[in-house]
Amino acid sequence: MKRTLLALGLSVLANGVAQAQEAPCRAPQAAAGQQVRGPVLHVIDGHTLCVATAADPSGWVRLELQDAPAAASWAELMSVGFGRDVVCVVGEAGATCRAEGRSLAAALRAPEVKATAAAWRAGTAPPPGSALRLATAD
Repeated sequence: MKRTLLALGLSVLANGVAQAQEAPCRAPQAAAGQQVRGPVLHVIDGHTLCVATAADPSGWVRLELQDAPAAASWAELMSVGFGRDVVCVVGEAGATCRAEGRSLAAALRAPEVKATAAAWRAGTAPPPGSALRLATAD
């Protein structure tokens, strides 16, 4: 009896872990030439983000930036992209995304991005003169 309960408990736990690790970007992959618009609501790593085309994660499109610096970190992409409205054009090798008319890849190359990312990650205010701007809801 104890083994049956233990097995059942482990099965439920494993199922919960699998659901918790489910990809947050569940929309179908965008095709080359397609334009994707919406806010960045999830950043996977320094090159990959999710653009929300709907409120539910089933409408979040996973995009890999084709022109992001190779050394870009998760915190850096979070600091320049998270919460911003972007327009992305999908190409054969990835997507080019712009926020407020500026390429996210160009923003990742800006000298102040390392300090902004460190401040964002630490939960402190960004350094004076940094490019980080937070949007607020009305």
